[in-house]
Amino acid sequence: MLNVQLQNLGNIKQANIKLNKLTIFAGENNSGKTYINYLLYGLLDKKFSSRSNIYQNLLKEAKNDGVKKININEFLEENFNKLKDSLEDHFSKGLDQFFSAKKGTFSNFKLKILESLEEIKKEVFEEEFSHELSIGKNKNIVCEISKEAKSEIVTIVIIDTTLPNDLYLDFISESLFKNIFHNFNNDTFLLPAERTGLNLFYQELNSTRNALINSLQQNKTNPIEVIKNMMLSSYPQPIADYIDFLNRTTVLKNNKSEYSFLNQQMHHKILKGTYHIDRNGAISFLPYKKYFNGSHHQKKIELHLSSSTVKTFFSLEFYLEYMAQKGDYLIIDEPELNLHPDNQRNIARLLAQIVNHGIHVIISTHSDYIIRELNNLIMLNENFATKNKLLEQYGYQDDELLSPSDVNAYLVSDGAVEEMEINGNEGIIATTFDNVVNSLNESSDDIYYTKMEAQEDDNER
Repeated sequence: MLNVQLQNLGNIKQANIKLNKLTIFAGENNSGKTYINYLLYGLLDKKFSSRSNIYQNLLKEAKNDGVKKININEFLEENFNKLKDSLEDHFSKGLDQFFSAKKGTFSNFKLKILESLEEIKKEVFEEEFSHELSIGKNKNIVCEISKEAKSEIVTIVIIDTTLPNDLYLDFISESLFKNIFHNFNNDTFLLPAERTGLNLFYQELNSTRNALINSLQQNKTNPIEVIKNMMLSSYPQPIADYIDFLNRTTVLKNNKSEYSFLNQQMHHKILKGTYHIDRNGAISFLPYKKYFNGSHHQKKIELHLSSSTVKTFFSLEFYLEYMAQKGDYLIIDEPELNLHPDNQRNIARLLAQIVNHGIHVIISTHSDYIIRELNNLIMLNENFATKNKLLEQYGYQDDELLSPSDVNAYLVSDGAVEEMEINGNEGIIATTFDNVVNSLNESSDDIYYTKMEAQEDDNER
């Protein structure tokens, strides 16, 4: 699992973060939770490589002999720190652009990879991989890199030695980097807090940009002004990627995910219907007949006329239906958006199912209901005499229960990120929510009893 240290990320002075099957970030508004989600998305999803002179000799020997075998343990012992430093430096230098911020905004940011050489060596030893470099219309293979499981030997084969060295160097560095730092090379889907508005207006955003480009092509607009407008409308990379996802839904829906069955709970308990996407990418909602005002016919509702819940959950439903694969990372900023407390509990149970079926989940939340429901799932995971009776009484399913060892939770507050205690008896010890609830109960009791006393005094007079 990804294990990193962050320094000087927005409001956050320092944070040590180790991901788990389910990772939770809780805290007040403006504490930096979204910054963390965006940064983790960048680390997990973006592809890194390290063009370094350490690959020059490998390539030279491989081209001379046609085959080069390297002992990956010896290679790592000699080069691990160089590779790690390169990744840290490369990511840190690109953070301004990633966040679409002014140059120098993140100049004090520092990233440190906390995974040890021994951990990396053990993971690389266990894995099997094979990469091919192909060129041309016929996809002719010109270079191969492979390793068998539980082996220390990586084999590099150069089939065609006539191509430029840079092509081979890029391929070799990317292939080795991908398998050495495989925690930084995952399919990751992020649902931003802005998803409701983006789901509604992404086509209008595209229309505006297309109009600017058309004006430029027809010489009706100053090219410099067009470029300025497009730059001003730029987004942080996670938002840009989310808009790109929305633009590709008509293509992506040709796929089918093995996780589509998880949508049943969302369809029946939360949405009470399903979505439809037409050939132009327009999204509409189809409520189940029994929920459509007594009508005998199911009718489509355009997304802008649907409920806030329907607007919010389109992308999660679509991801599970068409995109989700085992081993993915799913990041959700505020899963509780627009949800009644009962549905906040339902979404917590759905997230637990997603985790238990092999997808890593990262959330940032303000919701006491979500945390408390996750705690129920953790507490019910242990065996005790009346467990089955409680499962049946409250409708819990086995695949919703969570092992405390699969969950990491962090409190983001006052520039710090502190790991919260988790145990099987209580779940997540989230004092940030308990303090607010206790304060509210105290003030409510004080107001009520003080008011009652005052009214009794008035009646006695």
